[in-house]
Amino acid sequence: MVQVPRLYVPGHIVPGSITLTDGQAKRLGSAKRMRAGDEFRVFAGDGREWRAVAGSATKQGMLAEVHEVTRQEPLPQRVVEVWLPLVRPNRFEWGIEKCVEAGADIIRPLITVPGGRTVGTSAAREERWERIAVEAMEQCGRLHPTVVEKPLRFGDVIGRHHGVLVVADGAGRAWADVEALLPARGVVAVAIGRVERGGVVARAQRRCPRHVAGAEHPARRDGRGGGHGALARPLT
Repeated sequence: MVQVPRLYVPGHIVPGSITLTDGQAKRLGSAKRMRAGDEFRVFAGDGREWRAVAGSATKQGMLAEVHEVTRQEPLPQRVVEVWLPLVRPNRFEWGIEKCVEAGADIIRPLITVPGGRTVGTSAAREERWERIAVEAMEQCGRLHPTVVEKPLRFGDVIGRHHGVLVVADGAGRAWADVEALLPARGVVAVAIGRVERGGVVARAQRRCPRHVAGAEHPARRDGRGGGHGALARPLT
């Protein structure tokens, strides 16, 4: 079965003609090989997906015609907020992609190095993170957006968190047990990081032990180091 291309178009979508930006048109025309008359889907992050038909190219981008709603879903009652430590750029970007695919609603980059120094952060890099999240949303079928927040120090994030915090722990509980402890509504934070002394997970357990539900880290089981996606998936 051929997958119909999807495109994230921020704003209010209604039936009728729309003009895609040059960047949006390039994603359809180059990466997705779209031509005039081809169908694709557009969504704005409001829970609805629309059928659209590609039109002619313009100086600004490309014309398209929006038709009917093909899919919709309500806002999730449980919001999954992933705390993702700033590591090597390629690994962090991979983490963004997998967290979006796994159902994360919010991704909070954590500054965890001494002195609060950032690790390879800049305005350009933060824009790149947003583009990676958007492309992952388009690929995985999400109808509500994943927001990549500004980097914050670990102490600032955990100091203002008042809900449940799930951490990866090699000796933690099975996911079925952790799931039973989670609220049906509200924000659930998922801390991803090392369990070793000084790591994000260990520090989280020391700072707010009453709110921490330790869960076994999927990467410890499959040996592939792919814990980011699997960690968040049971919470969505």
